[in-house]
Amino acid sequence: MKKMLMFAALAAVLSLAGCKKTPQSAFAPRLDLSKAVDATRWLDNLDDAKIAAHQSGKDIILLFSADDQDHFSRMLKDSLLDSEAFIADITRDYVLVNLDFSSGLYEQSAEDEAIAAALEANMKLATVYGIEITPSFFLLSKEGYPITPLFYDDTLRTAEEFRDEIAQEGEAIAAFRAVYERIGTGSNEDKVRAIDDLYGLADPRQTYLLAPLAEQVLALDPTNKTGLLGKYALALADAQATDAALNNDPERMTEAFAAAAENKYLTPDERQQAYYYAGYFLAGVGDPDYEQIKGYLQKSIDAAPDSEQAPQIARLLQMIDAHAEGLLGEEADAPVPAEAGDGADVSTFTVE
Repeated sequence: MKKMLMFAALAAVLSLAGCKKTPQSAFAPRLDLSKAVDATRWLDNLDDAKIAAHQSGKDIILLFSADDQDHFSRMLKDSLLDSEAFIADITRDYVLVNLDFSSGLYEQSAEDEAIAAALEANMKLATVYGIEITPSFFLLSKEGYPITPLFYDDTLRTAEEFRDEIAQEGEAIAAFRAVYERIGTGSNEDKVRAIDDLYGLADPRQTYLLAPLAEQVLALDPTNKTGLLGKYALALADAQATDAALNNDPERMTEAFAAAAENKYLTPDERQQAYYYAGYFLAGVGDPDYEQIKGYLQKSIDAAPDSEQAPQIARLLQMIDAHAEGLLGEEADAPVPAEAGDGADVSTFTVE
């Protein structure tokens, strides 16, 4: 098995629509389940694929491609994926969706806002899936939760061979299904533990995609009977911060962790982590409030002063304190411009 071509389109999309912020959450979109979706073909967006999957009860096969710059993507489509026989066979059991990042689409997006918006949305998905090469395939549940990556090479010629590749991931698929079924049965605490097990199966780079399940934990176990509420308060904050980062909103990244830090069920180490990230992301704001950053870092230290991380956070706090004092010193030494025509020597004016 092999994959080919580094996914160069990841960087290209950042210049595509960076001037337009889209605050819609990527991990909890509202789907119109009454919408008619033609799932007898490759779909071009994941929302429609989820709608079709909910309506049919089928899993989703997600393909990331870059047709006009990735020879393997184009060859695989020409030899198999776009054939009527393949599509008719595979759509009996799966919903097919292809998110393509060809250079030609970027060129079209300069004059077509709909294409630009679609590319931006798809780029966010490529980011949270950790796409580095194309083609990349994933098997998803009907809710869009990642079950397992799928691996294909350039020898595939029939739908049967394609299905054989899915069958090779049978163990991972069975493990997902067994755990996911438990989320819908038993007591609330049983459901929370099943969600925790599902997180354990997931690729750590893709836990953002499980954020709705983290929300369920907070609703299912509000008094922390499982001892897992703090963990998932942080998991949800991480997803919210990721969503904010995808929408170029560093202040909301800070707010997500600052709010999580106030949850009374966090352990001292979890609270330390939450406050640390609140300060860390606030430092990424264009004109950061250094006093607020220092406040978050001090709260982080106070939350667990004997932890292994506390000395490192303390050193960071000292560095930021020194940096802030340096900026104030520079400001104090900066000359104040004279008013036009007053003849003053500007070098004699300083800020008090």
